[in-house]
Amino acid sequence: MNRRDLLKSMGGLSAVLTLNPLLDSRGVFAQESRPLQRLPPLRGGELIPLFTALPYLQAGANGSRLPRAGQTDSLVVAWQTDLVPVTYSLKCEDGVVATLNRSSERPLGAGEDVEYIRDHSATVTGLIPGKSCKYRLHVDGKPVFESRLTARRGRGQKTRFVAFGDNSNGDISDRYVAYQTFLARPDFIVNTGDVVYEDATVDEFARNFFPVHNADSAGPRVGAPILRQTVVYPVIANHDVHGKDADKKPVADFDKNPDALGYYTNFYLPTNGLRPNFATPTMGDNKAIDAFKTAAGTRFPSQANYSFDNGDGHFLCLDSNVYVDPNDPELQAWIEKDLSGTDAAWKFVVYHHPAYNVGGDHFTEQHMRVLSPLFEKHGVTIVLHGHEHNYQRTRPLRFAPTNPADASQNLGTKKRLVHGTFAIDRAFDGVTQTKPDGVTYVTTGAGGKHLYDTDWNRRPDLWRHKEDDNVDYIAAFVSDRHSLTVFDMDAKSLLMTQVDQWGRQLDRVLFAK
Repeated sequence: MNRRDLLKSMGGLSAVLTLNPLLDSRGVFAQESRPLQRLPPLRGGELIPLFTALPYLQAGANGSRLPRAGQTDSLVVAWQTDLVPVTYSLKCEDGVVATLNRSSERPLGAGEDVEYIRDHSATVTGLIPGKSCKYRLHVDGKPVFESRLTARRGRGQKTRFVAFGDNSNGDISDRYVAYQTFLARPDFIVNTGDVVYEDATVDEFARNFFPVHNADSAGPRVGAPILRQTVVYPVIANHDVHGKDADKKPVADFDKNPDALGYYTNFYLPTNGLRPNFATPTMGDNKAIDAFKTAAGTRFPSQANYSFDNGDGHFLCLDSNVYVDPNDPELQAWIEKDLSGTDAAWKFVVYHHPAYNVGGDHFTEQHMRVLSPLFEKHGVTIVLHGHEHNYQRTRPLRFAPTNPADASQNLGTKKRLVHGTFAIDRAFDGVTQTKPDGVTYVTTGAGGKHLYDTDWNRRPDLWRHKEDDNVDYIAAFVSDRHSLTVFDMDAKSLLMTQVDQWGRQLDRVLFAK
């Protein structure tokens, strides 16, 4: 089977079709979706493009701060096709304007199997916060795809979002989590990293991510049509930079994978981030690297660190890969400026490598702990991460590192212990005591990849480490099933619910102002 036929079988679109999803009163998802309605076939030898990624929504470069009163918002609609020379256009209703952006080419695969695809995107402007509208993609003037988009919610609007990570690797569990996400009907999704396995190449996104999270129908063995009507905000993670240099340190290897760093070309994230001193490292063929940089444009390396607002929440998204030095003064200054510059009721930080986890696989990767005093100073409520393929929730805590300089040692390695003093809020229970004293750290990395420490459930004797003076900072630990985290947020309350791959509640915590 050649690659074109393979992509057809895995969700590529080679026939002209349109999808009309039902919407609920919030303008997002409904429990059901209508069947595909096929338009009359093309005739007279007209060209039909193959879509390796059907249209999907993105925040876009300007999707950081919410628009001020009276201003409108914007989103990006992106899609990917083969190189068939046709003309694309995107049209919206209700006076909303869509402007095509520069397209770019990227390889798909490597060696004799390599082909090329074209990344397309259009910026949609004139959106009113919380309002939805229909958009339609045309090929050579003919409509081929239709869905709806909803602008970010503004301050004071009730908002639901879902968080999970470590997901797309081709297993049935990916589809279960995607389906439960669909049923949750979120306004947006936060992905805690390792969106796709093993090397996060463009090819792996086309095989494992888009067909599942942007499927044409919804079901536990299929996935769901999520991405076409919901924005996802990911963070860069270790599988995005999965090669090794001569010293066995992480690097994006363009000799091995000419389609490496799909994170930077598949996603269109806010570009308000710091251009880090420790940018994503690359090595290999210079022509391949230059071609990648041309395709990524200003997204590389700025979207490794970015922030955004949605509803009553502010979200700071960070690169936590082991080449990062969290003691870097420029990085800390940028974090402080960002967290102090928002009026959001709730502040979240998102990065991949959990600073406080008790799992057996990644406990020693503690370098991000040195940022905890900054998060505490600026009133962060929750820090989200993945990396450990399970669910863990800490009690609200404060942490004073005694050896912060150690986090700057052994850059590029996995052993970066940071010792310190814990102050644990044991009164908080999320039921009757709902105002936390400290930051709650949530590992939600059970999004689809094989699970870690599956026999540690209900074993709190295993949830301590001597390196942390056996402090019992973990309040909840579920490792025998895949799961996702659902947040319901308004200006006064934040409800967090952990849901397993079959829709059953695993944990529930309420935070209140």
